[in-house]
Amino acid sequence: MNLHSSTRCLENKSPFFKFILLLSICLLISCGGEDSDEPDRAKMEEARKAFSEENFDKAKSNVEYFLAQYPEDVEALYFYAEVLIQTGQELKARERANEILAIDPTLPEAKAILAEVHYSRREFNEALKLSRQALKQNPQLQAPYRVIGDIYLRQGKIKAGIQVLLEAHKFAPENVDTLKKLSAGYIKNKDYASAKKYLDMAMKLDDHVPGIHYNMAVVYANMNNGQKALEHVDLALEYYKDLGTFFWAGKSRDMRRLIVKKYKLAE
Repeated sequence: MNLHSSTRCLENKSPFFKFILLLSICLLISCGGEDSDEPDRAKMEEARKAFSEENFDKAKSNVEYFLAQYPEDVEALYFYAEVLIQTGQELKARERANEILAIDPTLPEAKAILAEVHYSRREFNEALKLSRQALKQNPQLQAPYRVIGDIYLRQGKIKAGIQVLLEAHKFAPENVDTLKKLSAGYIKNKDYASAKKYLDMAMKLDDHVPGIHYNMAVVYANMNNGQKALEHVDLALEYYKDLGTFFWAGKSRDMRRLIVKKYKLAE
């Protein structure tokens, strides 16, 4: 039946039937843009939120779901590599870098991934070189700043590390992981007021990040507020246990014992 015949038949039908039939025809000829080439990034948003909350298993499953549909999405491949590095899968992260290089060998994301791989192996000189190269091409990438900043902090160059992390924060003020790293820099510098300032920012963005609560507990413990320190370390411990992050759950228990003992708090 052609469209003209269908229209003639509508004359003998009820208004409701006419509406339903016309709606069906409209859907058949793609009125709603169902075939849009633009990826639906809902899974990526879920993945990023999970990553910021240190739920790397959930982040991994969401980005893998997205990449099953869009295997050459550079942003997703780059993010996936960051997740893999966090879970100790450096070789698989390097594979993602190679996939990005195959798409476009000039993209800075590949250098950023390789820099993180070298950093995880404590090959700091190579990590610094690649991170700087990546930032020269794209100064808005966050991971290279965190790599450089963390290396400086490890090397005792505290103020230099903070400056690098502040630069990262300038480009992405709502990046919780960068805020967490920045707070760690200020804690190392014994500037607890500044550390709390950036932790408060992070808490407003997402108050379910265990590392933020852990750092906040350190800040309050050093500001002689034992009760608040205990509240935050308990939240950190709860979230780490939920995630099955045994190392940091253990660190949280140790800190909790120290806080209770130092401030003579009830268990």
